[in-house]
Order: sequence, then structure tokens, then C-alpha cells
Amino acid sequence: GLDGRVFGELSGAYGVDAADMEFLDLFVASYEGKGGADDDTGGDTSSGDGERDTIDSLELHRDGSLLSFTVLLSPPDDFEAGGTVFDALRDVDATSSAECGGGDPSGSVLKPGGVIRPPRAGYGTLHSGKLLHGGERVTRGQRIVLVGFVDVDERNCRPGCLGEATKEWGRNDVREYFNRRRTSLLERQKAVGGGNQPRWRIKNWRYLPKGKSRSSLGKDTLLPPAVLRGIEARASPERIRKLRLRTEDRLLRDILLPSNERGEKEEAFEFGELLEVDGLEAMGIT
Repeated sequence: GLDGRVFGELSGAYGVDAADMEFLDLFVASYEGKGGADDDTGGDTSSGDGERDTIDSLELHRDGSLLSFTVLLSPPDDFEAGGTVFDALRDVDATSSAECGGGDPSGSVLKPGGVIRPPRAGYGTLHSGKLLHGGERVTRGQRIVLVGFVDVDERNCRPGCLGEATKEWGRNDVREYFNRRRTSLLERQKAVGGGNQPRWRIKNWRYLPKGKSRSSLGKDTLLPPAVLRGIEARASPERIRKLRLRTEDRLLRDILLPSNERGEKEEAFEFGELLEVDGLEAMGIT
């Protein structure tokens, strides 16, 4: 069956016993081109009373499962572009990868920009759901895929490993939020004739130590340039990506315990027989 085939492949790739896996979710997803002269849908994505609720891509994200997979259901001739894109593969040269078969990029499942595109229906992409990934934009036609999230029994996982990675990703989210705020602030400054460097004002004193450091600051005090440069250096997009990839690499190397360090598998809890009772019986009154 599907579970035997998928769990067997994942077991071989990650060294986890297939008996320690189970589906968290299993669903079919559809990506459709937004229409146009070359679109097989003729540009009609409506049901007569409005636009259909369709997507042509999916932004970068992480799954709730440790392991995931995507199986292509529609023939590649039914659509153009599309595929599963991985941020970690963005800089890999598809023309020189080992999968290209003599350097011919047309024969590789790895396409420029870190996109994995299976050559025919029925082929799947297996990966860790904790890798940052998304759905590449479909420019024409319809791409249909089967998506599965696979849970791994906790006896296989190193305690605290995922929690530490999540903390690091959270710090990166804060840095990215800073970048968005910086861009927004610059746009507002330029609209009123400001410069190219955002002017950050301190408005919250809560986290500043009491004493001279507070008394020397007045209303709307600007952040010192040296402090601001340090913050911006840590929040640069390339630095954020480097830290993110380092965290992903560490997680995938450490999260699965060696087979000789894994504990015994606990038996699933079985509920007893459920009986329907009325209110008086529930209170012990018969």
C-alpha cells in the first residue's frame, strides 16, 4: 500500500524504522496557472459568480511534521513550471549536480533556484518538513500533488533538539521583522524629504537599566549610530539566511538518535469501553 511504500523509502533515507512512522495528514493540493492566452483553462478560473479559490504557488514555510513528501499526480505536460522549492538548494548549480547526467540540466530533477521538479507522474519528493520549502509558481495549466506529513515516534528523536532550532528560527523572524520595519520607515522618511538612513527613536524605556543610562535619554532620543549599525548588520538578509541554513543543518544532523540509543517503543494507549450515563448516574445517584 501507499504507507508501506512511502514509509519504506523514508526508512531507507533517514534510518527510522517504518513501524515508528504514521501519517499526521494526507491530502491532495492543486496549483493552477492564473490564466492567459496559453493557459489550458482558457483564462477561466471562475465558477460564474466569482473567482475560484485557487493558488498558483505556496510561500516558503515549514511543516508540522519531521518528515514530509509530495507525489506528483498530474502529467508534466499538463502544466508549466511549478515544483517544490527548497531555500537550502537555491545556490546549487543544477547544471553541475550529479543528478544532471553528464551536465545536462534538462535531465535533472533539480532546476535553477532550488526547485525539485519530478519528470513524470507518480514520482515523489521526500524531505524533512523542517526544511524551509514552498510551492514554485505554476505559469500554465494545473499541477496536482499528493502531500503527506509523517510523524516519527519520539523515541527516535533527541530531546530538546527541535526546541533549540525553533528558538533560533524565532530570532531570525525577529530580524526579518526589523527589516520590514526598516523598509517601511525609510519609505515614510523619503516621502517627507528624509535621508537614506532610518531615524530610530527610543519610545519604550522598560528594558533600559535604571540610573544614568536612563537619565541621559530624553523624549524621542535616537538610537546611537554604532548601535544601529550593529543591529542592521545582524539583520541583513544574507546573514539571516546563513544562520537559518546553519540551524537546519544542525537539526538534521542531531535530531535523530543513533539506533543503539533509542528507547523501547511504548504501546499505544487503548481506551476502555465507553458507556452512556445520565446526570443522576454520573453523580452516583441511582
